[in-house]
Amino acid sequence: MFAESVVAGPLLRELRTAAGIGLRVMATRTAFAAGYLSEVETGRKPVTDAVVCAYRKVLGDPTLGMPDVDVDRLAATVADPSGAGASSLEDITVILERSRRLEYSAGPGLVAPVARGLDGLARVLAAEHVAGTSGAALASEVARFRGWLELALGRPHSGDKALADSAELAEEAGDPSQLQHAMSFRAYGLREQGDLRSAIALTEEALKVPGTHPMLRVYDSYQLAKFHVARGEASAALRQLRRADRAAEATDELEPPSYGYWYSTGFWALQRGRVLWMAGAHDRGRQEVIDGLAALPGADRESTWAAKWRAAADGGDMPA
Repeated sequence: MFAESVVAGPLLRELRTAAGIGLRVMATRTAFAAGYLSEVETGRKPVTDAVVCAYRKVLGDPTLGMPDVDVDRLAATVADPSGAGASSLEDITVILERSRRLEYSAGPGLVAPVARGLDGLARVLAAEHVAGTSGAALASEVARFRGWLELALGRPHSGDKALADSAELAEEAGDPSQLQHAMSFRAYGLREQGDLRSAIALTEEALKVPGTHPMLRVYDSYQLAKFHVARGEASAALRQLRRADRAAEATDELEPPSYGYWYSTGFWALQRGRVLWMAGAHDRGRQEVIDGLAALPGADRESTWAAKWRAAADGGDMPA
């Protein structure tokens, strides 16, 4: 049953929070104790059918905020993954996309529990070879999202493990773009831990993966420039920055992949501005950031991840 889903508890909390309903208010409206609902939402107690039905009534949404998800089918998938089909992958994709968007406004802390549960389910489906290699490709994408959230929450070891698994799943799926993306995220994590040598090596390796989406190569080109300048290699960084700019220009007419939807002209300007700032061109770097923010879509510009860029544009520290 859907109430037994590995994502149900955190999803209930997510939807309640997104609706602006406090825990005590939800308790009053559902006639359940606030302490009990807290334990349900955090996974310390199982989710019952009665709780699910009560939340649906309060939220006025019989599908718990996921109109494109067949909840009975998703429940059957959780109960018996071996009997799942391609439609179950569609349900996971819907939840993944919604979780990504929620991160924009709510931050990684709220979304991470959902991503962890979704990661476990996607891996089971991949192991059951649901929909052939498509299951492994989706599992790679989910694991990468989870890895990113773990890094953002200061859990580097969990993040690195998830990203390493994402790369393995991408190789299993034969999906070069998912592989490059996983390697790129993992390199980012290595840099955050101060291992610039490994971060540079892995980014260079990622750029050599053939047959990937061109916009992934653009980001990795900017990332490599950033790593070089962080290592004190300003000349190498500026040479790489020119390569990145040329690659970005070549993708002006392309649509980004769904798993890299934030890649845009404005986003490239942010990356360029950071490298220039780190290389000592402070005025030019900050102006690139200002221009980049102006060019971002509104949701991106106001997102939680863009807060550091907004601060930099206002005269604050440049993101490292």
